[in-house]
Amino acid sequence: MSSHNHYSPFLARIYDKVLHIPVRKIRRSVAEVILNEGAGKVIDLCCGTGNQISYLRQADISNAIGVDVSENMLKQAWRNGLKDFCLKMDASATTFDDSTFDAAIMSFSLHEMKAETAHKVFDEAKRIVKADGFIIVVDYSFDKHTRIAGRFAVKAVEKFVGGDHYRNFKYFMANDLLNKFAEDLELKEQKRFLMGAVGLWVFSNNHTWHQVI
Repeated sequence: MSSHNHYSPFLARIYDKVLHIPVRKIRRSVAEVILNEGAGKVIDLCCGTGNQISYLRQADISNAIGVDVSENMLKQAWRNGLKDFCLKMDASATTFDDSTFDAAIMSFSLHEMKAETAHKVFDEAKRIVKADGFIIVVDYSFDKHTRIAGRFAVKAVEKFVGGDHYRNFKYFMANDLLNKFAEDLELKEQKRFLMGAVGLWVFSNNHTWHQVI
């Protein structure tokens, strides 16, 4: 199953309010990347409350949808007027045809999942995005560009959530899973946010799967 399934109705209701100020610049940057790349059809895998979809629509990117399995998060998206744009579907096994989308987004979701599930979601993005399309990932990153305060803040938030979420986060970071998932893709662009603790990566979807005839 894909991410966000563990969020309670209460957390789903306050999710956007709590994260609005920290993530709004990131959401806008994702929309700018999509506009600059000229992507027409976009999917947000593990869309949660649909917050990124809202930012895309504000940027006149109207042909964008999201999928998630969490009824609590989707209900909040629907309350926000996104019922037609946020669908209940497992992001690791969608029903879309191969090469359906120009771009896929995975935002603050991969670190929450078990490694096997996160890998399946990433591979699903490769499958449903066109060979000349691109994949955007927003997630945590700890390296030489990350300030100590940024590391501390992220770890504190993840530990507060606790449980499997926190265990998956620690495994994701310790094993550098994103680089492993994307090792066969070309990195086009990278940006850093929130004291260097969050990265935005833009990959060209030149996965060998698309070259099979």
